[in-house]
Amino acid sequence: MTLAPADGGRRSRRGFLYQDAVTLLDCLDMLAGHWTEVSWEDLEDIVCRRGDVPVYRQVKTVEGANKRHSIADVVRPDQAKKDEKRTADTSYLGKLFLGKPLPDGTRFTLIVNETPAIDLYEFACERGAQRDPVSAEIRSKVVERLNGLAPADSRGVGWCVDRLDVLITARTGDQVELEAHQRLVPLVQTYLGQEPFPSEVDEVLKWLVSVHIARSAADLRPQSHTVEDFRALLEDCIRRVTGRHSDGSTERLTSLQEKLRPAGVPEAEAKRQHESMLAFRQTHRRSLGLSRQRFDALSDKVYAICQLVSAKRRAGLIEAGPSAYAATILAISEMSEVASNEVPLSDALAVLSDITARCQNRYDDAS
Repeated sequence: MTLAPADGGRRSRRGFLYQDAVTLLDCLDMLAGHWTEVSWEDLEDIVCRRGDVPVYRQVKTVEGANKRHSIADVVRPDQAKKDEKRTADTSYLGKLFLGKPLPDGTRFTLIVNETPAIDLYEFACERGAQRDPVSAEIRSKVVERLNGLAPADSRGVGWCVDRLDVLITARTGDQVELEAHQRLVPLVQTYLGQEPFPSEVDEVLKWLVSVHIARSAADLRPQSHTVEDFRALLEDCIRRVTGRHSDGSTERLTSLQEKLRPAGVPEAEAKRQHESMLAFRQTHRRSLGLSRQRFDALSDKVYAICQLVSAKRRAGLIEAGPSAYAATILAISEMSEVASNEVPLSDALAVLSDITARCQNRYDDAS
């Protein structure tokens, strides 16, 4: 797998919650037989493949009422570029068509979160379906505005336009997640052999979107997932969340309270931490936009502190148990945003409880 063309963006990835949820839908489509492979933050936001044939998918959302993409929007050069660089190759479609192999069968998808203007709507299609033919007038309008583009493999602009689809998805990330949640229910039910609790499906969804897709998208090199890869990933996630194997056997889940015992935390305090953790998870799930980004940034920083303390403990620099726990709490309390009261210490500790509940026992000698 090659580096993504703009791999620098992979390491500073914020505000992509909508795209991550859409990526999960494509992975679920793969399990349903639509694709043989899916990758993200690769040669495009999402790349779906049928065998060796790629479908390059770019996610473009709009915010606010009465805003919708039109042909003028998607062929307009990037206005942030300097005058001499404001060419068609900096437009949405220019970026979608250029810089990637274009074998026979290639298609392009512009994914939008609002019904586009009537001219661009001619390219609209349903998920997993083929679109109707586009009028000659609209086709010519797009080709003319993209004059000068030089796609790979000697393909013309018209060839690319003829293979363009516009997929209209839900307005918000929460709505996309709701669709993914509904599609996950039967998959989890099949694995368990019984109807899952809604909270179990919520946890599976959150792990897939917020942990696996979001964090792997920030890796230096993109990852590709086959049907078998993603099914194994999903089943492992279900097992971790429910403690149950597909053969009906169970494994004992370690609760937050049990993980805190080696740290010397009294049962009553551990119970309160558990309650704070649940409240944090509910708040996080309801948060949107900048609020959610702040929670995610805080989680990243607390997780980094956990990793540092764990490394010191494994190296023998910090003793396991209460010492490791105290070092973690102290480091979190000294975070600049906590020390300045920008972030309440209670919120930071609730994030710690959430991370502790999801990860290995960070305070025990055995971990």
